[in-house]
Amino acid sequence: MYGRSLSMRVQKLPFGLYLRRGSPVLTPKYHVEAHTLRLVEQFTRIPAPRPVDVLGTPRFSYLLMTCVPGRPIGPMIDTMTDEELKQVVLDLKEYVSQLRNIPRPTTDFQICNSEGGGLLDWRIPDSQREELRFKTEAEFNNYLTDPFWEEIRQRAARSHDICHEIVFTHGDLNPRNILAENGKITGIVDWENAGWFPEYSKAHYTVRSLIRWLADVIDQVFERYRDELLVENMLSDLLGPF
Repeated sequence: MYGRSLSMRVQKLPFGLYLRRGSPVLTPKYHVEAHTLRLVEQFTRIPAPRPVDVLGTPRFSYLLMTCVPGRPIGPMIDTMTDEELKQVVLDLKEYVSQLRNIPRPTTDFQICNSEGGGLLDWRIPDSQREELRFKTEAEFNNYLTDPFWEEIRQRAARSHDICHEIVFTHGDLNPRNILAENGKITGIVDWENAGWFPEYSKAHYTVRSLIRWLADVIDQVFERYRDELLVENMLSDLLGPF
């Protein structure tokens, strides 16, 4: 996304700015993402874009934000040294810890987006509806597994029966959204899926083909949640790709 644009929806501008463009219906989503970036700026030291403005028009919606340096880390993984990967693990652990300390808004809903509204979760059709926020982890889990037959619900129960802390989560922490230069993380981008989720959520999405990333990085950052992540992957496969 940064450096040379990787998306037709994102345009590089002068003065270190990037502009994301979408359909008019995306204006509320862009407002939520801008609010997320302000939270990240206020409560963490994570290198992330800073929001500048959101604009909705009859034809398009726009999110203007600052640039962060680097290129997606995915293509670099196999050429990085063990020491560089160890530093990536340490940096990601620190950034995840900082995210988890972001205070949740005063609301009846534990699982929600950064403004306390409905989640944006690509596993759920037409997500970010206001009703896609949940008062408890059990309510969230039941929503995810309700479409499936009893065998799937029983397999999911091995992690869903465990109570987890609800923490702020990036929501799509994969190698495409982690930028690096010279073996070091320089930015984390694409915060549209962020919100308060169970602490293990969303760690493995879209990275299972990158074995070294999965084994040497993600399993180290989220080392306590193997059973939970196996269930997450199963539900993701059944519900559709994230």
